[in-house]
Amino acid sequence: MTPTSDGETGQIRKAKAVPPFESRRERFDRVKVAETALCGMGVFATAPVKKGRAVGRVLGERKPEGFRSDYCVEFDGGALEPFAPYRFLNHSCDPNCEFIEWQTDDQSLPQEEGSERKPICELWVHALRDIQIGEELTVDYGWDWRAAIPCKCGSPNCRGWICKPEDIELCKARYAEEESNIVPRSEPPQ
Repeated sequence: MTPTSDGETGQIRKAKAVPPFESRRERFDRVKVAETALCGMGVFATAPVKKGRAVGRVLGERKPEGFRSDYCVEFDGGALEPFAPYRFLNHSCDPNCEFIEWQTDDQSLPQEEGSERKPICELWVHALRDIQIGEELTVDYGWDWRAAIPCKCGSPNCRGWICKPEDIELCKARYAEEESNIVPRSEPPQ
């Protein structure tokens, strides 16, 4: 999957502050994984979410830079292989969510003497607009054009390719070149 998103550029937005935290008034991860109409499993809201609010924290296994899988997210100089439910976030060219990487300095963690305190990075999903109960949560994967595949998101704003918006012409050119290299057979194979 390697999704990255900020709703516009397909990159994870970075924030330096205190990441969202669960309180008596605000709960996160009010989502469920269920079958979608277009592409297998997806993540759906089980409670309304207001624009700009955190939906939930993406937990998973950290992987080294360059790691690739169907679900990994480029994150904090490497990759994150998300656990459910957010491993099932699907792509849309008109997403209702984005990834935000929060960096914080947790003073409560032990630190080796003489070593520099490293910021702690957390990956969160935030709503780009109001989301209703039962609505599928989506992000713009923003893949590099060399990894792009045809898009089937069904959005009126669909680019036709799962890639960064600024790379759409490169995707179209690559596809046109691949199509022109296909030689049609004059007779059926035997």
